[in-house]
Amino acid sequence: MTKTKEGTIEISTDGEIGYLTIKNPENRNAMNLSMYKQFPDSVTKLLNANIRVIIVRGYGEEAFGAGSDISEFNELRSSGNAHIYDHAEVKAHTALTDVPVPTLAMIHGACRGGGLAIALACDLRFASDDASFAAPPAKLGIAFPDSAVELLTVTVGDSHARHLLLTASTINSNEAYRIGLIHRINKKLELGEVVNSTASQISKLAPLSLAAAKTSLAQLKGQATAEQVQKAIDNCYRSNDYQEGISAFIAKRKPNFDGT
Repeated sequence: MTKTKEGTIEISTDGEIGYLTIKNPENRNAMNLSMYKQFPDSVTKLLNANIRVIIVRGYGEEAFGAGSDISEFNELRSSGNAHIYDHAEVKAHTALTDVPVPTLAMIHGACRGGGLAIALACDLRFASDDASFAAPPAKLGIAFPDSAVELLTVTVGDSHARHLLLTASTINSNEAYRIGLIHRINKKLELGEVVNSTASQISKLAPLSLAAAKTSLAQLKGQATAEQVQKAIDNCYRSNDYQEGISAFIAKRKPNFDGT
């Protein structure tokens, strides 16, 4: 667990599932500069624990992440050092988008601003029926980091991204699902079970195949080269898991992939 004075990024594991919990309950899990800076290290620690999937969630019952901590803005969002804040945000987003294992955002309550950007950096987003979403920088006189704008536009398309950014309006889970912002809506009490079940399902798949899929998807966004894609594909066909997959198919049994 990595602690800060104002909030905490908690990491934990359960078998091959890693959990990254945004914990700042006094501010509805708003992200502060220290928490953004700890994000890359927290992701690395989970990878070093040999997990196969990461669940990103907010602490408590009120929010996934209600943006960035505005109590810091007078000092840290000044014109002289705003770039430091934005750089830390971008590095946090990149830590998630570049991770080789699948990532799932488990969203309940408020998911706004910086919290929305973290969710967008995940591969899959499951939300409860009480969740709300917004990109409100225009209400604060600040700018959404370019990485967050890109993630939003790639996810929902130019038209819906423009509407969210230029109106700073808040939408509910049904609208978020309609525009493709989230993949699934669940009742609040069922969300944890559904997300954990999906993560368990993913953890049983071939890790190198999943990494290759993520690399190919990254290439479509200009975030990976053709050489990187080919290397990821070659890794699959050279792997023990490839042989295991064939053997299991022929024997009509479930494969036991080990990521090698």
